[in-house]
Amino acid sequence: MSVFSSLDIVGSALTAERFRSDVVLQNMANAETTKTANGDPYRRQQVVMQAIPLSFEQELKKAGGETVGQKTSGGVKVTKVVESNREFTKRYEPDNPDADADGYVSYPNVDKTEEMIDLMAASNAYEANLTALSVVKAMINKTLEMGNK
Repeated sequence: MSVFSSLDIVGSALTAERFRSDVVLQNMANAETTKTANGDPYRRQQVVMQAIPLSFEQELKKAGGETVGQKTSGGVKVTKVVESNREFTKRYEPDNPDADADGYVSYPNVDKTEEMIDLMAASNAYEANLTALSVVKAMINKTLEMGNK
């Protein structure tokens, strides 16, 4: 695997974790949104990621000196964003304009504590990938220094 493939892998992980953080922040921002465009409360969204496996066949061809036609893969990608099917929270607020006939208002199925934990996990994964990026950059710099001697 080339150094540039490593950069692609780390870059894909950074992009995916940044997207995950954006979705978590969107959930937190809408934690009190009782009515969306479709009339329901906001539903918590979750990011589904999938590994992009390295192709053994392509790596074998490269190691043997053959030209590889398509780019090697590896890393992670966001495959979809799904809505949580957890029930909405109901609060008795008869004066609220969004209250039903019994005086209950449905609030989003967003747990702020859970979102904070998800945000910390995404942040830690992002930081780990930045560290990996720093290692790859250091390897590139050392290689360039050796070539200049």
